[in-house]
Amino acid sequence: MHIARTDESELLTVLHDGMHEQPAWKAFLGRLLRRVDADAVRLLLARGETGVELTARRGEREVTTRPRPVAEADDPLAYGSLRPQRVYAYSEFQTPPAGAGRIVRIGGEDLDGWLVIHRDNDEFSASDAALLSALAPHFPIAFRNYAAVERDRLQRGVASWAMGRLGRGWLALTVSGRVVAADELAESMLRDGAVLRRSAERRLLAASPAAHQRLLRAIEAAAAQPGAPPQAIRVAEEPRVELLIARIEVDPEAPIVGASLAAHVQVPPPAARDPVAALGELFDLTPAVARFACALGRTGGIAESAIELGLTLETARFYSKSLYAKVGARGQAELTRRLLTSVAALT
Repeated sequence: MHIARTDESELLTVLHDGMHEQPAWKAFLGRLLRRVDADAVRLLLARGETGVELTARRGEREVTTRPRPVAEADDPLAYGSLRPQRVYAYSEFQTPPAGAGRIVRIGGEDLDGWLVIHRDNDEFSASDAALLSALAPHFPIAFRNYAAVERDRLQRGVASWAMGRLGRGWLALTVSGRVVAADELAESMLRDGAVLRRSAERRLLAASPAAHQRLLRAIEAAAAQPGAPPQAIRVAEEPRVELLIARIEVDPEAPIVGASLAAHVQVPPPAARDPVAALGELFDLTPAVARFACALGRTGGIAESAIELGLTLETARFYSKSLYAKVGARGQAELTRRLLTSVAALT
């Protein structure tokens, strides 16, 4: 069966756009509920043995969500045994649930899924089942796009967390300085506007006139030609904010990206707890030596660290020897570098 023109505009458009909603496919489930005059429409999404169920019900404005496994112990519908894109009636199951319903497996390579339409009393018509059958081939496409967006969101979230712990962020710019994209740290700075902001034309501006002139010169120099050296500038003193603006390589055969420059932002990292446990695990340090390592990183000296921790100078020197041996450093500069560049710095 082909999708009717009205169903194309009413159902397919929101199906393919539904991955951007919260919860996903909210508009599609509501429209399908009305289209087939159902009491409930359920969409079950699963990856592996875990999943989430989204439900639209007659008379309710919101779509409800709940985590659930693919098959629950008391569920009469054997989801995993259904053939993809074949529409099943409740009556075909060994222990059919109450009411009337149709279910179709709509999974793809990236995400498995099942769509259920349910009525408490009246049976569904053959045209309702035919509509599900016509919609089913569109779901693997929507799921593939949804999975790609979720993977990208996950990767950006993990990277943004780590960069944020180090006080670093980024902006993507055009050669004229228009902001195309920004990570969470940089976006928050643009919204605040105290150091960097965005003009009505989305151009990157520095709050200080002198810093803004440096910013314009850096953008011009970085964009001058392929292979131009990165440009480092300071745009604020307190708090200290620095930018490194560099030209990025763009695939000439790729779709239009818009950005040709990357502006890497460095701000004071957020205050963190001393990474005592992480350092102890990484370098096999006792808690006392790990605490001494944290103090040494702050104070820069053995005597100063001893005073901060209330240690005798003799004890501090003993801890220092143990620390150098465990970390494998030959001098304080190397010791500090190894400590600060370890993953413990992210805690």
